Amino acid sequence: MMTEINYEILKKRGFLRQRQEGFFVLRTRMSYGVYKKEQLEKINEIAKEFGQGYVHLTVRQGIEIPFIKYEDIPQVEAELKAAGVEFGTSGARLRTTTTCPGNNWCKQGLVNTFALAKRIEEELGLRCGLELPHKFKISISGCPNGCTRPQYSEIGIHGAVDFSSPDKHAGFAIYLGGCAGKTPRTGFKLDKLFTEEEVLSLIAEVVRFYQKHAKPRQRLGLLIEEYEKDKFLNEILR
Repeated sequence: MMTEINYEILKKRGFLRQRQEGFFVLRTRMSYGVYKKEQLEKINEIAKEFGQGYVHLTVRQGIEIPFIKYEDIPQVEAELKAAGVEFGTSGARLRTTTTCPGNNWCKQGLVNTFALAKRIEEELGLRCGLELPHKFKISISGCPNGCTRPQYSEIGIHGAVDFSSPDKHAGFAIYLGGCAGKTPRTGFKLDKLFTEEEVLSLIAEVVRFYQKHAKPRQRLGLLIEEYEKDKFLNEILR
């Protein structure tokens, strides 16, 4: 008797059904897109033993291992968890927060992108895989170059210089309601620079608003359009 496969549960765990029958692509992820040497070595071992010996780097800073057989999923999952490798996801969930290096080593970086991403995950509890009405993406860039394309995420953030301040300190610019995909939409930019504390508060409010008001499979940008932008801003900027 054949085992009935719950593809939705596997997708949530990071195993996506492939075009090739009987195979899955495993989507891994790490906070800030940073993998340690030992984790890369384990991913290499898994790709050789359970895949076809190669991996794919995703646009959201993860590493995929294709051609995993269904029967090998439990062992693959256990070995990677033991190595501290986290799993990506797909479907109607929060995706991995993407970050450029920011001022950790890029000479253009104005803000610490890793620190902000860590606070989003740990203090706000907004980790990859959170169930939401539809896919939801957060992107952080360290400067206005916007290497992570913040204008095309539900919440996009980049560092910027506040030229109105006496010391010209760095703050955070925020875009809301963007998305890529088949019908791309550019997010709109809020008209001030925010402190890190203000960014965290705003992110929490936007996600709460989305959880409360969004219909199934409705992206944030379409929800804002339906709800009306001014009403939306009045609610999240209270």
